[in-house]
Amino acid sequence: MTSLSDLHYIREFVQIADSGSISGAAKVLGMAQPTLSRHLASLEAQIGAPLVRRDTHSMSLTDAGMIVLSDARELLTLADRMGSRLRSERRALRGHLRMVSVVDVGQWIVSRVLSRFQKLHLGVSTELHLINRPTKFIKEGFDCGIMVGAPTDRRVTLRKIAQIHRRLVAAPSLLKYHSLPTRPDDLYRMPWLGILQPHFYSRDRVELERSRQVKKLKLSPVMLLDTVTALREAAIEGAGFTILPEWMAGRDITAGRLVQLLPDWHLAPIDLQIAHAAHEHLPQRVKSLIEYLEQELPLEIHRLDLNER
Repeated sequence: MTSLSDLHYIREFVQIADSGSISGAAKVLGMAQPTLSRHLASLEAQIGAPLVRRDTHSMSLTDAGMIVLSDARELLTLADRMGSRLRSERRALRGHLRMVSVVDVGQWIVSRVLSRFQKLHLGVSTELHLINRPTKFIKEGFDCGIMVGAPTDRRVTLRKIAQIHRRLVAAPSLLKYHSLPTRPDDLYRMPWLGILQPHFYSRDRVELERSRQVKKLKLSPVMLLDTVTALREAAIEGAGFTILPEWMAGRDITAGRLVQLLPDWHLAPIDLQIAHAAHEHLPQRVKSLIEYLEQELPLEIHRLDLNER
């Protein structure tokens, strides 16, 4: 006996023995009595011996029925334990996760959120790759990623999960040599710090908005750096003005290490996106991580925005 129906028949036989009659067991099981009788007959045929002795007014187990009943109880206990363990395994995530993120968001935000996810699911191990270059997401074996800007792999699904607000900043030391700009065109006379990979903004273009006005500037960078964190350090040293995420720049502005330029003009926020393979059959650990990131990353950005002000 190896089929699932056999296990059902065995469970029904145990209920017949416990109820003392086929009719009593049929009521407990919510079955028609003739159906239960056919199942019992099928089980007896597979075993090759009668299990129940049927009299006019009573029912009793045969010797074979007594032997089968003892083994059946052990078998059902084992089956129930196995089912419970499998359900527990489905609830408790297991396995390894490979994740990728643009560098600065990964350092400042994703690493915190991923650490909290791992503490909730101790059976999951994780690795986080911080990369600012375009990635071949699927080929490089990433389960999910946090991206900014246009997709670099058509085989992934992208969903917006948050917006990153930005500020135009410079160090007070730079403003000793260049007067504080009062209009966008004043920025042309100041040194510009650009980023090598165009994630947070173009390396040589800035677009400012105020009410219904839009001002587009084309700038020549005096320095190009690969991460926004490196741009922050260069800006604090007075090498030039640049654009930083609000959650990164706020504390430096409050502390006087940086000054916000043209506060009446605004930079459009950029979308933070989560990426994963473009198919529905994702492992449960990947689905759970994606759901957690979608919920927690916006909250973490909001917390940083508040703390950095």
